[in-house]
Amino acid sequence: MIFVILTIGFVGSIFSQNAVGEKEFTQMEIDEMKHKAVLITMNDGTFMIELFPEDAPNTVNNFLKLVESGYYDGMIFHRIVPGFVIQTGDPNTKDLEVDRSLWGTGGPGYSIDEEFNTLQHDRGMVSMARSHDVDSASSQFFIVHKDSSFLDGKYTVFGRLVPGTYSIATLDVIANIPTDSGDAPLDVSKATIITAKILDAFSTSDFPGPDRNDSLVKQSKLYGGQLETYVSTAHKLKFDLPYRWVVVEEGKGDYLDLVIEPSSGEHNTQLQIDETGFTPKLLLFSEERNVRTDGTEVRPGTFSVQGGDKPKILSEYIFENDDGRYAHLKVTSQNYQTQTETVKFKIIQIHFANSEFNYSVIYINVADWFRYEINAFDAVVRNFEIMYDGNQQPINFASEPIFKRIIADVRATEELQELPPARVGGGCLIATASYGSELAPQVQQLREIRDDVVLQTESGSAFMMGFNQFYYSFSPMIADYERENPVFKEAVKLIITPLLTSLTLLQYVDIDSESDMLGYGIGIILLNIGMYFITPAVLITKIRSFYKLQ
Repeated sequence: MIFVILTIGFVGSIFSQNAVGEKEFTQMEIDEMKHKAVLITMNDGTFMIELFPEDAPNTVNNFLKLVESGYYDGMIFHRIVPGFVIQTGDPNTKDLEVDRSLWGTGGPGYSIDEEFNTLQHDRGMVSMARSHDVDSASSQFFIVHKDSSFLDGKYTVFGRLVPGTYSIATLDVIANIPTDSGDAPLDVSKATIITAKILDAFSTSDFPGPDRNDSLVKQSKLYGGQLETYVSTAHKLKFDLPYRWVVVEEGKGDYLDLVIEPSSGEHNTQLQIDETGFTPKLLLFSEERNVRTDGTEVRPGTFSVQGGDKPKILSEYIFENDDGRYAHLKVTSQNYQTQTETVKFKIIQIHFANSEFNYSVIYINVADWFRYEINAFDAVVRNFEIMYDGNQQPINFASEPIFKRIIADVRATEELQELPPARVGGGCLIATASYGSELAPQVQQLREIRDDVVLQTESGSAFMMGFNQFYYSFSPMIADYERENPVFKEAVKLIITPLLTSLTLLQYVDIDSESDMLGYGIGIILLNIGMYFITPAVLITKIRSFYKLQ
């Protein structure tokens, strides 16, 4: 019954009308609408409606245009349900000769898109009626008689009865008009809008704001399916939920604190849950940022399983996107001992920041099943938006080559070889040999070239991934011997000097494409093959030839 109250039964030519396209409003236009109110005069009182264009600008704009045109004058509140809502906005009710069965089916001949928001459907709130299609609202609206939170996020709230006026008393008067079996008023004169007009220079500075939910999940159609977007006005962010994943825990504090898991409708994941007993999770956090202590770059972070052993880093990068913003991306594994077995978990996490907060998006799963749900992590990061410079903008990290490379590697392989952390020289023979010497600045410069040049291309990222697997298969052993034998350390430093010199050539070239990276990369490799293998081989051959002639 409640659903019928809030629906509009479009008939006839209305089916052929297209929705009015959404308009992007400037802040000045929104402020102008904010300082308008609507006064609806009834026989037994008035409604003064405050508007919320910051939440539903297109809806408010449409409502004001209809009011200004005299559209609502003479209409009837055709559906009255005490303890729930009163509804009006159907032009069919202007003609008392029209069959009452058609009341609730009329409109202006077009529809507008939904603008679901976090405003609550509390007593006195004004919201748009619609049909099954979320984008079918037009002119019919309802005023909530009693709190109806189950409507939140499903209908577009765009106004409220102004507190401190006689509007609430008028609401009670209309809600108590006797009705027939179809909830239509028996005495239409008491339910008829005499006039609706716009009040300019309206101010709400003395009124408390309406109650809001911290967040909502908006649904939209995409490629024949349904896309769900999590929107938080409290934290000023939004992102797309992975297909058939739902928010299962939501913190109520000052910082973002979400747990997202597959729903029961995600049958593929249910197979894993049945087999392992563990549900894959996405964890999203935020914390206050102190630019003075954190600096301008993102602060590196590490999430680990409480009670598990020390996490082993499989890959780790700090990279910059085209907008000049930094992210810290890390893949780790960690063993957790239960009473009966050792469970190996795998975790991928990305950390980023704006001027106010540090953010973390983390995906955790058992290692054997990790790659099967990596798309959930990718989907959240790909469309994540936070506040930058006063506007909500995409973070734009998922399109970066190093991010795409890591995601591709995780999808393609069941397990990455464990590598030491990036930027840590404990097992790096080059860092150990150059530590404290004149080569140290050159090594740091090479790290910057790696991060800023090589890792910004697909081919460069692929090379570094393969190189690291080879390099760290022997590097830690040599680095340990360098620490034990200073003479050996000096010999290593002498050997690697030509290599370091050749690599610094990359800072003098412009690498703007994959072909550039491949060309210069192959050139550097050939140069080092020449220095370390061909030149010594030629010298040895010459020396042997010389002694044979003797």
